[in-house]
Order: sequence, then C-alpha cells, then structure tokens
Amino acid sequence: MKRRFSQIFLKDEFFIKKIVSNLNVKEGDVFLEVGPGEGIITKEIIKQGAIIIAIEIDYNLSKRLEREFFLVLNNRFFIINEDFLKIDLNSLKFNRFRFFSNLPYHITNETLFKIIKDKEKFIDIHITIQKEVADKILKEKNFIHFLLNYHFEISELFTIPPNAFSPRPKVFSSFLKLIPKTSQFEKNFEDKLFKMIKIAFLNKRKKLKNVLKNIPKEYEDKRAQDLTFQDFVKIAFYR
Repeated sequence: MKRRFSQIFLKDEFFIKKIVSNLNVKEGDVFLEVGPGEGIITKEIIKQGAIIIAIEIDYNLSKRLEREFFLVLNNRFFIINEDFLKIDLNSLKFNRFRFFSNLPYHITNETLFKIIKDKEKFIDIHITIQKEVADKILKEKNFIHFLLNYHFEISELFTIPPNAFSPRPKVFSSFLKLIPKTSQFEKNFEDKLFKMIKIAFLNKRKKLKNVLKNIPKEYEDKRAQDLTFQDFVKIAFYR
C-alpha cells in the first residue's frame, strides 16, 4: 500500500484487539470513523453489529474500502471520500455518533478543535494520538490541557509502541477516551475565558500583569502555569 497523507497503519493484532475491546461495541452503535485506512479495525466493529460512517481522505483507500465492505455498503457501512476537517457533520445521515480515529499526528490539534466545536454530536470519542501530545493534555498546564479538560472527561486507556504500526513512527502513541461534559458557562463567556487563557500561555514566561489588563491584584505577579482553571475563571469574571 502506497503511503499518502502521512498515514501510519496499525498492524499489531494484540493492539487491534485491545482497541476493539475498549470500544465496547454494541449492536446498533453508530460510529464515525476518521481515517479507517485499510479497514482492519473497521471490520471488527462491523462484525459486532455496529454501523460505521467512515471518512477517508485518500481516494485509493476509499475505493478499496468500498470493495472490502461491498456486502454492507450503504447499509451498515458508509464511506465518504473527503477531508474530515471540512465536513459539516449536520449533513451526515445520523444525528449522533461514537467517534473513533487513529489520528494522523500532523492534524491532531485541528481535529481536536473540530471535535470540541461539534461535541454535541458525540456520545464518546476514542482516539489514538502521539503520546507526547497526550501527556500535554493530561499532565501539563497549558492551553490545550485547560480547553480539552473543560469540554471532556479524559482518560488514557493504554500506550501503543512504535513497532505496532507500519510504517514505524519514531514515537509512542496513546489511546484516549473522551466523554463530553455539559458546558459550565454560556458560549460568550467561554470564548472570553479561553481567549484569555491562550494569551496567558503564549506569554507564559511573563507575569500576568504584563500580559492581561484589569486583573485581580493577587494574580498580578503570577504566571500562567501558576494558575488553576478556577483561577482563570475568577480572572475572567473580574474582567
């Protein structure tokens, strides 16, 4: 298979089975799978009675998947040869989905931002991402950490080594589960809050008094990484 669009394909049978087991597929579940590739996990999900809408940007792979799943094509398997980042999810056949993807590393952030934007569409989200990115989301204070943990309950289910993929990447991967949370605040305040957090972390070496205007005195000499999420909320209300 010719490699395009920075694809890597999961080949290790142990981790394929582990992913499918953690998906806990039920008959009638509707999955939105982004980047099904050669359809190895797709096949296992369909076997368990689920419906899959697969979005595959690679034309050759999408045609291969049409042939592979022709018996259930447009019944329990739907293939869309487009870029997920450009798709309006309201145009799809079903209203809500379980999301699954082994994400190409180079579009991880863009995909996560789209998932946030459309989070009301998702029952749950299972994604494979670069472990370094997963650690930033789960263990470090930064903009993406606060943003994703505001919108989702996040857990790292397991780590996948480089030799489980072909071509072999240089880094380890993490398999994450995200459960959408109900938003705490109305959208205008959310936008204000996360714009402020982003600015603070873009200037994380500076004291907040040199980055943000009109903040409580107790935070003036602190830096972004010194603050909790509730601290940022307090500053946003104050401003």
